[in-house]
Amino acid sequence: MLSPRYALASLLLLGACATANVAVKSGFDFSRVKRVAVVGFSDYSNRGGSGEILSGAFEQGLLAAGYNLVERAQVDQLLREKKLSASDPKAAKEIGRLLGVDALLLGRITDFREPREKLTHADVVDTHQDPVYVRKTKRVQNPDGTVGTTEETVIQGYRTTRVVRREPRAVTAYGRLGVSARLVFVPTGEVLWSGSDAASVYSFEESARSVADSILKAVKKTWPSQLKP
Repeated sequence: MLSPRYALASLLLLGACATANVAVKSGFDFSRVKRVAVVGFSDYSNRGGSGEILSGAFEQGLLAAGYNLVERAQVDQLLREKKLSASDPKAAKEIGRLLGVDALLLGRITDFREPREKLTHADVVDTHQDPVYVRKTKRVQNPDGTVGTTEETVIQGYRTTRVVRREPRAVTAYGRLGVSARLVFVPTGEVLWSGSDAASVYSFEESARSVADSILKAVKKTWPSQLKP
């Protein structure tokens, strides 16, 4: 379950500027697409659970866009029982028909690199200021009225000393998440839009949300919420 902080970040990301590369089918009446199913993204190599996280990110974005969604568990169960693959255009039409949806959202993780920490060294400058003392002679009047001299130590100024030392530092190098997605119209098998984007990765969950929102925002004119009279 997503934390409240994650949910807030998701809403903010939906309002951010899109950076995705997209192509939208011209002349199509997008008001025909109201009910959508997300066909689960496959895990990226050696990154278990990544497909589930990304699928969930697109589901949240589609809901915010005004679509009616089929429960993903229902989609997964149908694929297992019917032994269908959404990558096959004919199978995609059959999946959509059985689920009673207008369109399927499909996609894949095209690139993923984990964030990592690397050790580097930085120059650290320590600055010290030490007083500079001098002896000074000054005239004084003795109790008997005679004039004498005395010496005293006074601060003439300060000497600045700079010491440079090398100190190890751990620096986080951000990773990368690349994603492509497309919306397929079930009755004809047409691709209604196709998009891709990439984001820096510190937290995979927030990066997945960012990429999903960016792609969906780039096709905002096709959303049900934007097509209502």
